[in-house]
Amino acid sequence: MTAERGVRHTAASREDELKLLAARLDAEIATRQGVERRLAALMTAYARFVPPQLIELLGKESILDVDWGNQVEKKMTILFADIRGFASLSERLSPQQCFDFINAFLSFMEPVVFEQGGFIDKYIGDSVMALFPARGDDALHAALGMLAELARFNAARAAGQLGLPEAETDAPIRIGIGLNSGLLMLGVIGGSKRMEITVISDAVNLASRVETLTKTWRTPVLITQHTLNSIRAPADFSIRFIDRVRVRGRHLAQSIYEVFDADPAPLKAAKLASRDIFEDALAHYHFRRLDEAQRLFAACLEHHRDDKPAEVYWQRCQPSAPFHEAFESEGLAEWHSEYLLGFAAFDEMHRLIFDQIVATAEALQAEDAQRTDAGIRRLIELVSEHFATEEKLMEAHGYPPGPRAEHHQQHHKFSAFLTALRDEIEAGRTPPLRLAFRCQFLLLDWFISHISITDQHLERFLSSGYRNQGMRSA
Repeated sequence: MTAERGVRHTAASREDELKLLAARLDAEIATRQGVERRLAALMTAYARFVPPQLIELLGKESILDVDWGNQVEKKMTILFADIRGFASLSERLSPQQCFDFINAFLSFMEPVVFEQGGFIDKYIGDSVMALFPARGDDALHAALGMLAELARFNAARAAGQLGLPEAETDAPIRIGIGLNSGLLMLGVIGGSKRMEITVISDAVNLASRVETLTKTWRTPVLITQHTLNSIRAPADFSIRFIDRVRVRGRHLAQSIYEVFDADPAPLKAAKLASRDIFEDALAHYHFRRLDEAQRLFAACLEHHRDDKPAEVYWQRCQPSAPFHEAFESEGLAEWHSEYLLGFAAFDEMHRLIFDQIVATAEALQAEDAQRTDAGIRRLIELVSEHFATEEKLMEAHGYPPGPRAEHHQQHHKFSAFLTALRDEIEAGRTPPLRLAFRCQFLLLDWFISHISITDQHLERFLSSGYRNQGMRSA
C-alpha cells in the first residue's frame, strides 16, 4: 500500500509540474505575443510619422536599419500644394478649429496622393509636400485629383457635413499646386539626438517656387519644363506655356506651364480655342513687341474674360505698367559655364547644338527662309549624331535599364519636337515669330533641361567608370 501511495504521489507531482510548466509557457507565449503586438503597433505608429516609402528608397527594411548619413540619389517629381488665404481664415478660428479644419482638408487630399503612387514627405502648416518616384504623369494626375477632391471638400463643408465653423459664410477654399521633376538627394540629416529622413535638391526649391507662382498667375496648377519632359503623353493633358522663372544663382530661366484640365468646361474650351492666339501673344511679349502682344492678349480675353494668365499679361503690356523684371528671356541665348558637365565629348556637342538652336531662332525672327531651312536641317543632324553617340555609350558601359529607357524616351521626344518644328517651317502656315519663340525659348530650355538632369546623370555614371580606369577626359 505504501508503495502504491508513493507511486500515486510521484505521478501527481509530475502532473503538477507539467501544469506549472505549461502555465509558465503559456504566460511566456502571451508575454511574447504582447510584445510582438506592441512592436507591430509601434511600427505602425512610426509609419504614420516616417513614410515607409522613404525607408524603402534608402534600401532599408525598417526604421531600425536607418542611420545618420544614409543617402541615395533619385529622380522624382515633387508636388507642393498650399491653401490660398489660410492666414486670414485662421484668424477667425480657435487653435482647435484650425487643427480640425486642416485635418479635414488633408483627409480629402492625402488619399489622392497615395492612389497615384506618391507619398507625403511632410506637412508644412497648411501646405503639403509629396514625392512621386515614378514619372511626372502620376504627380500631375494627383494634382488634378486633388482639385476634384477640393470641390468635394467645399461642397461637404458648405453643407455642414464636416462639422467645421462658418462654412456658410466663407468663400470656397482654393489651392495652388506646383510640380517639378529632377534629381534629388534623399537621406538622413540631423544630429545624434534628432534625425530626419528628407530630400535636398534645387529641384525641391524650384517646386516650392512654382507653387507660389500660382498666386501670380491666378491659376491652380503650374509645372516646370522638367516635369513636362517626364510626362509620357503631354497631349493627354491641356497644357500651355505661361512664363519663365529665374532660379537664384542660375543664368537660365526655367519655363513653366499651366495645366488647365480642372478649369470649368467653358473656360477650358476657351483656352483651347485661343491657344494659338495666346502663343502668338507670348512670342510678341517675350520678343518685346508689347503693343501687338497686348492686342492679342485682349483677343484671348474676348474668348473668356476669366482667362486669368491672359489678363495678367494684358496688364503687364500697359504703357503705365512697371517694366517687368521678367523679361527672363534676357541673356537666355548665351552659353554659360554652368551648362558644362566636365565631360569633353558631351560638352563640345552640347555647345554646337546650343549655338545651332540660337542661329535657327535668329533666322526665323529675320524671316530668312533659306537660313531657316539650312539651320533646322543642320540642327536635326547634330542632335541625331549626339543622341546616337550617347546611346552607344550607354550600351557599351552598361548604363542601368531604368535610366537608359528614360534617357532614350527623352531623345525620342526631343527629336519628335524638332521634326514637328521642321514640318511647320516647311508648311509655311505658322507665323515665323511663333516658331522663333518655340525655338529660342521652348526648345532651348528643353535642351538645357536635358543637359542639367538626364545627361548629368549619365555623365556621373560614365565618369565614375572612367576614373576607375584612368580614362577620364580632360
